[in-house]
Amino acid sequence: MAKKLQEKKKKIRASQTNWEVIKFILLFAAISVLLFSVYYLLKDTFLVSGLKSVTASITGSLLSLVGYTVSVEGRFIYMEGFNMEIIDECTAIFSSIVYSACVFAYPTNLRDKSMGVLGGVPLLYAVDIFRLFVLGIVGVNNPDMFEFVHVYFWQATFIIFVLAVFIVWLRVINRETGS
Repeated sequence: MAKKLQEKKKKIRASQTNWEVIKFILLFAAISVLLFSVYYLLKDTFLVSGLKSVTASITGSLLSLVGYTVSVEGRFIYMEGFNMEIIDECTAIFSSIVYSACVFAYPTNLRDKSMGVLGGVPLLYAVDIFRLFVLGIVGVNNPDMFEFVHVYFWQATFIIFVLAVFIVWLRVINRETGS
């Protein structure tokens, strides 16, 4: 009798866990749709175009600091025979949306969610600036490798980094709550 009761409790816990995972996935999808919709509504506004220009300026400044001759005009970076155009995908906006949707979908309090977004999104942006900085150096010094580094290396690395930031955030909030 006790064994049957334990088995029943295990099944109940398993179904609760499954429901929590399904709920997270559905909430993640809904929040992603909402955030991407907001992005597409704002896509042609000063906010998004301004972000591209700021990203180009920061990247250009960093490249200048290490000795490259750089000129920045709006979202374009011109340097020593190599040019880069900062497009929406170069601003970490898409990865920030995915990361934020994960954080907001996770079942925790608003304070933890806010801290996750306020800490994670700037970190993703900083890594993206570093990515552009590296791409600029590769583009000037080894243009044949640019496409590989841009499309394959950094795409995979950035996906892994978004996941890593989310996992670190999970560990921090679970350590604070004692879970």
